[in-house]
Amino acid sequence: MWNQCQLPGHFAMEVQNPLLAPPELQAASPEAVSEAMFIQRSLSENQFWLRIMKEHAYFLGEGFNRKDKTLIQETERFFHYFEQQERRAHQTPANVQLVRKLNEDSIQLVYGFRNFKRNLLILIVNCKILGFNFPLLVDHIAREAEYFMGTLQKLNQGILDPIQDAIIQENVFWLRIMMEHSRFISALLDQSERNLVITARKFGDDFEVLLNQARDVESMLLHKKPTYPIIGKMNKDSESATEELRDFKKTGLELIKTCQIRNVIDPLLADHVVREAEHFLYMIHVLEERLEQKMKGEM
Repeated sequence: MWNQCQLPGHFAMEVQNPLLAPPELQAASPEAVSEAMFIQRSLSENQFWLRIMKEHAYFLGEGFNRKDKTLIQETERFFHYFEQQERRAHQTPANVQLVRKLNEDSIQLVYGFRNFKRNLLILIVNCKILGFNFPLLVDHIAREAEYFMGTLQKLNQGILDPIQDAIIQENVFWLRIMMEHSRFISALLDQSERNLVITARKFGDDFEVLLNQARDVESMLLHKKPTYPIIGKMNKDSESATEELRDFKKTGLELIKTCQIRNVIDPLLADHVVREAEHFLYMIHVLEERLEQKMKGEM
């Protein structure tokens, strides 16, 4: 009969040896959200994202086969609901209870829309419906709905992720969004616009590199002991690249609006992706301020 050998002692947990303790034990704790920050961030996120969700409903409806009247009607219904909720977000006073209720109602509305997008994606992938809604585009906007819900849920819980984790997660999310925007743009430009197509594709490649680097950092440092220098650099690299892409999108928007380039891009979609780049830059600045305050507090 085989007898199991005793493992050498150095494999056992040794409290005195920090190298054998789980590194997650040294991770920073979540931070509390002040009342002022809760109100400001909640209203800001609702005002931005409810408009984005409303436009998602419009874009989906425009991309359906005209025979899919039920799906078109569903997107029109969501458009109407998001328009109402967006108006409410701009009218909600700076009151904790009212803002919390706004968040709760937005979460419920976005959850329904997220489910619609995810179920729609399955139908598209299985060739059950036709049209011009790319599967990756539907997945893209479903991820944005999930991000919006998660943001409001954390605010209502009164917590902020530790700054290191927040920077990592925001960058992993947004860098993928920026990469996909670049590639969507290259696909929707007429291919005779060779220079613009090449530029858009290069932005896609550049953001893919940044995204993979951010995912490497996620694997190494998420929920671990804070390591601020590399985190700060990642944020700065994202900021620089996103400013360049934002400017490219803005130029493209003006060229589209003045009919100076050949494309099939709705001007509203062009404006939509500009606003999302600007929101990423806004988040980068919010995170940079938090990081600076954290580093000063630990000096």
